[in-house]
Amino acid sequence: MLTSAGIMSLLFLFFLSWATIANLGDRVYNDYLKGDLCQMLPSPSPHPKGYSSHSAPPSKQNTSFPNHVPIPILPPIRNYTDAELSTFVLAKDILSRAKDPVGNAKVAFMFLTGGPLPFEKIWEEFFKQGHEGKYLIYVHSSREQPARNTSMFQGRDIRPQKVFWGRIEMVDAERRLLANALLDLDNQYFALLSDSCIPLYPFDYVYEYLLGGNMSYVDCFEDPGPHGQGRYMDQMMPEVRRSDWRKGAQWFAVTRYHALMIVADHLYYSKFKLNCKPGPENRNCYPDEHYISTFLHIMNPANLANWTVTYVDWSERRWHPKTYTKNDITFERLQLIQNIKEHVHETSDSLGIRTVKPCLWGGQQRPCFLFARKFLPDTAGDLLQLLSNVTWPLSRHQQERSSATFRF
Repeated sequence: MLTSAGIMSLLFLFFLSWATIANLGDRVYNDYLKGDLCQMLPSPSPHPKGYSSHSAPPSKQNTSFPNHVPIPILPPIRNYTDAELSTFVLAKDILSRAKDPVGNAKVAFMFLTGGPLPFEKIWEEFFKQGHEGKYLIYVHSSREQPARNTSMFQGRDIRPQKVFWGRIEMVDAERRLLANALLDLDNQYFALLSDSCIPLYPFDYVYEYLLGGNMSYVDCFEDPGPHGQGRYMDQMMPEVRRSDWRKGAQWFAVTRYHALMIVADHLYYSKFKLNCKPGPENRNCYPDEHYISTFLHIMNPANLANWTVTYVDWSERRWHPKTYTKNDITFERLQLIQNIKEHVHETSDSLGIRTVKPCLWGGQQRPCFLFARKFLPDTAGDLLQLLSNVTWPLSRHQQERSSATFRF
C-alpha cells in the first residue's frame, strides 16, 4: 500500500514527465529558473574531447543532420492569447520536425548593403577554393544595384526595398534575405553580413564551425540600463514582458529552424513594428538590436550560443563601432581578433556591469569570431593580400597540424 509520501513522489514524477514534453513557450521555463537561460545553458558540443581552438571541427562528422536539443517547458502561468498559442504551435512544429535529407548542406551568405560590395574580390578568393555546392550568395542592396565585379556575385541580388537605419525596415530586409534563402532546401545555415565584413578564416573552417552544431549565433543578453530594458514599452504586453526583453548585435548566423521561425513570425514582429522605433518619444528603440534576440529568447533560448560570430570594436564607446582604416590593416591586428575566445557584455546603466564569458564548446574554449567589420573600402587591396597570402594559409596550416593529432 502506497504511503502519502509515495503518492506525492509518483505525482511529482508524472508532473515532471509532462513538463518535459510540453512546449507552450520557454518564457514559463524562464520564470521557473528565474534567470537568463540564454546565458545559463551550456552549448552542446559536437566536438571530440581534445578539440583544439585553432583546429577546424572534425570534417568527418555528418554536418547535414545536427541533433536538435529540446528544452523542457513547465505549465503556463497565464492563459495565452489565440495569436500567442498559434505562434507557439508553429514554433513547436518547426523545432520538432525531422530534418529532410539534403543532397549537400549549404551555408547561405546574406549580404545587407546599400549598394556596392567593396570586398567582392576578398569573398571571391574565400569562396573559390573548390567549395562549389556548399554555399549560396544573396545580396540585398537598399539604395542601388550596381554591376558586380565578380562572376559569383552577378545575379545574386534579390528584390530590395529601401532600408533606414534604426527602423523596422532593417528587420524587413533581414527577413527578406532569409525568405529568399529558405527557398533552397539545401540551405541549412544562414549568416547575415554587411558590406564592410571580411572573413577571418578559410572557407572550410567557417563551414564546419557553423554546421558542426545545432546552435544559432545570436547575441542575446539582459541589459537593465537605458539602452536595454530602458527601451521597453508597456504596449509590448502581454506577449513580450519586460523580463523577456533582450539586446544583441544585429549580425547573426542562425540554423534553418530559427530562420523559419523568424520568417513565419507575425505576432512578435507586429509588436516591434508598432512599438519599437527611434526617437526620444519612443525611448530610442532600435528593432534590429532587440527583435531577433528577444523573439528567439522567448521561443528557443537553449539553442542560442549567446554570442555573434561577427566581431566589431566598441572600444571607442560611441554610437557606432570603430572603423578600420588602411593604417589598421596588419597581420597582428587580424591575429588578435582571431585569438579572442571570450565574449563581453556590458550593461548601459550607471553600474556598467561587465560580463566576460568564454566561447565554450564541450568545456573547451574556441575562437569566438568568424567575420569582422567595419573596414573602409580603400582597405580592400591590403586586406586581400594579407588574408589570402598570410592569414588564411597560416590558419589552414594550424588546422591541419592540430587535426593530425586526433582520431575522428
